[in-house]
Amino acid sequence: MTNRRQILQIGITATAWPLASRAAQAAGRNVSGRGAVQLYKVIYDKRFEDSVSFARRAAALGLPLEAIEGDMTRFWYDDLYHVWKQDPVAIAGLTAHGPMFCFEQIGRDQGMRVVFSAEHRFGAGVVEHEFSGPLAMLSHGMAVESRPGWSACMADVIAECPGGRTEISTAQAMTAVPRQAVAADADSLFSWVIAPAVKV
Repeated sequence: MTNRRQILQIGITATAWPLASRAAQAAGRNVSGRGAVQLYKVIYDKRFEDSVSFARRAAALGLPLEAIEGDMTRFWYDDLYHVWKQDPVAIAGLTAHGPMFCFEQIGRDQGMRVVFSAEHRFGAGVVEHEFSGPLAMLSHGMAVESRPGWSACMADVIAECPGGRTEISTAQAMTAVPRQAVAADADSLFSWVIAPAVKV
């Protein structure tokens, strides 16, 4: 079992992690390869208004939520570690970089991979979005990210993560809105899906 020190060490090196850009596959509980991946939990960070907006929309879609405040170790120790030992289920979220990176690293032992990610960089009057994932998700993301309310719309995007083998593509978009309230140490937020890898 990954201990707290290892998780913290992963978090310290998180700034060096690149977005997934190669072919990857996702299945979740959906072993048929058809339809969307079933998400065990959708993680959001209560410190960020954009993450909270994302969670509200995810709840409206009927997705199960898990709140954190920067530190994902309690959820890992109390819940996900035990679940992944029995069934490597898919999770998703809109968080800072650290939690996404930690889940991706500790999920490798269970055959999990980041199958979709989007970096949302905050600038002066804009939010720049850089996507990496299945083409269908990118098309949807590009359509919704060009207008205000992007963070809530990301819940719709992650809810449509396809199961089975899928080629990974990249895309970029921009939302022309004033910078929303985020913690001073967060220049970017990340939306992501981590799911069991499907062997080619």
